[in-house]
Amino acid sequence: MTRFLAVLSGLLLTLAVGLVQPWAVAPALVLVVAGWRWRVSAVAAVLVAVGVLALDGPGALVAGAIGLVATTYLLNTATVRAPIGVVPTTIPSVAGALVFTVAAGAATLLPTGVAWIPIAAPIAVILLYGLIVRGLVDG
Repeated sequence: MTRFLAVLSGLLLTLAVGLVQPWAVAPALVLVVAGWRWRVSAVAAVLVAVGVLALDGPGALVAGAIGLVATTYLLNTATVRAPIGVVPTTIPSVAGALVFTVAAGAATLLPTGVAWIPIAAPIAVILLYGLIVRGLVDG
């Protein structure tokens, strides 16, 4: 099942890159296919997707979707050769990816002229991290 999810998410990553920049499909596809064998190529495929996002700047919704696909691809590709019983797509990993994607999307809705955001952002990240770790330790 992990191999199937790695292949599926890799193809979705290639499709997403192609929707943003059609010229980047070939390198992304080559790296995705090589990534099923070598993990370094999987990371390079995600870096191609990040580069396409940086060059084109398609918006928060598209960037969030590509980020979710890239996260799924890396999680599943990293564990293709893992021991039996290692499952990368658990409820906490999927929920974490979705929550942080929604949080990043919500952050794009804030007005950019607010002067206190650079001070509040690191504090909010530390508080959220503390809440998450506390929830994991208590549970």
